[in-house]
Amino acid sequence: MLILTVIHGRYGQRIADNLKARAPDGWQINTLLAPWALPPIVDEPEKFLPPKLPAADLVLHLAEAPQAAQLLPAIVALTRARTVIAPLDHAAWIPPGLRGQLREELAALGVEIVFPEPFCSLTETESGMGCNVQRYDNDLIAEFARHFGRPQLRVVLTPDNETIAEVVVERGSPCGSTHYAAERLPGIAASQAVPRAGLICLHYPCLASMQPKATEQGVETLMHLSGCIFNQELARALDRAGVKSAQRPNWKPTDVR
Repeated sequence: MLILTVIHGRYGQRIADNLKARAPDGWQINTLLAPWALPPIVDEPEKFLPPKLPAADLVLHLAEAPQAAQLLPAIVALTRARTVIAPLDHAAWIPPGLRGQLREELAALGVEIVFPEPFCSLTETESGMGCNVQRYDNDLIAEFARHFGRPQLRVVLTPDNETIAEVVVERGSPCGSTHYAAERLPGIAASQAVPRAGLICLHYPCLASMQPKATEQGVETLMHLSGCIFNQELARALDRAGVKSAQRPNWKPTDVR
């Protein structure tokens, strides 16, 4: 798969670096540094882009301003990309009205765009959490999500089944926080791993927004939701390893979708 990451700074660079380090053999990750100096309304996007861009199957939009998002149809045309992922780890980067505009403009080009909120909620069929889940049907996005998105974990316990010996990452978050947390969980009592693991994950640190977001459980921040996602997936892995939910009193199956 050919992927073009569109970035501004640390948020996007960290994701691009993690993809390059952990992408399957045969994937190629290229990066476009989006310009910061753009007008509020970008009428002629080609003026702000190189005349040529590397070919891409998928454009991963990680820039941190709504003006940069307006470049996406032109980027798609230059790269001949077939799909776009534009995470909403900060809703202000792509406001709701602009999301609708991008869907329409890209659909006219035969290109689907998804907006995972947060990015680590992405699976092969949907993104988002609770009442904000959005489903999609796109083979390229699903192929990306098989490797990067909502964490999938396997827990190995010590012989006495009391302590975590190893956490195997079968799918990690795009930013790399899943691997960061997994490396720090061995030696922790299995009964105490949740919700402690979610805090370890956030110490990466998580760069998702602290802006409040309405969920089925009330108002949460995207940063907190990313920790909840890791907690839930670790809890499921612990259950599969034989550690019952009742042994982890601070976690409820209804905490997150």
